[in-house]
Amino acid sequence: MLKDDVQAVLDTYYVGALAAAKSGLAQHFHELSAPFLLSVSQAYLDAPVRVMFIGKETNGWCGKLGAFYERPDRIDIAKARYENQHARGTGNSELLRRWKRFADAFAGGDRAAVCWNNLMKMDWHRPKRGYSRTSIGHSDHLFDFSIAAVKFEIELLKPDLIIFGSGHTYDRALKAVLPERQTVKVEPKALWHFRSNGIECFRTFHPGARDKHVKECYRKIIDTASNAFRERLPQKASL
Repeated sequence: MLKDDVQAVLDTYYVGALAAAKSGLAQHFHELSAPFLLSVSQAYLDAPVRVMFIGKETNGWCGKLGAFYERPDRIDIAKARYENQHARGTGNSELLRRWKRFADAFAGGDRAAVCWNNLMKMDWHRPKRGYSRTSIGHSDHLFDFSIAAVKFEIELLKPDLIIFGSGHTYDRALKAVLPERQTVKVEPKALWHFRSNGIECFRTFHPGARDKHVKECYRKIIDTASNAFRERLPQKASL
């Protein structure tokens, strides 16, 4: 699979989906962020294990939704913002640090080879909420747009391994994205291992969660997934 071919399919989907969603989202232009759109890397497509790391939503992303819709080059702008994130360091972001650790474990340290995604495609800015921009409870318009988009992205990009760093409070979105599931093991609210349409899947805490078990859960994910894909990896991966 060539990056340009895959990206063309993805871009066509984004154009149509955003156009169809515009009337419903218009009333929220001032409070939602621009959408989180993927720019596919050849490194991901060529990886021996295709890994998708899915968070909740961004925390400020490429301006407001209203301004985004006004741009004729809106899709390119969104993809450029996504690509720019790969060039940045991880800083103090626990999510970006986990992204880097998955790259170290499964992709030779190349973050571009691990597809970063989010369950909600836009974040919700409410000044009185301070830092938090959680958006799962925002509206049916946002929820339905996001679920359909993530479903399409998964079907097109065919990950072998998906890690949901979204916490259990986003499980209704996860279940809508992957309605067919076979549970392997559950540690209530902490770590859920399941399979969906041949994809090895894990859901655990958001990397920034204040829980003493966060690091342990992510270590278990890497150890379990490394063992599951050991024949594809050049050597056993570890932290």
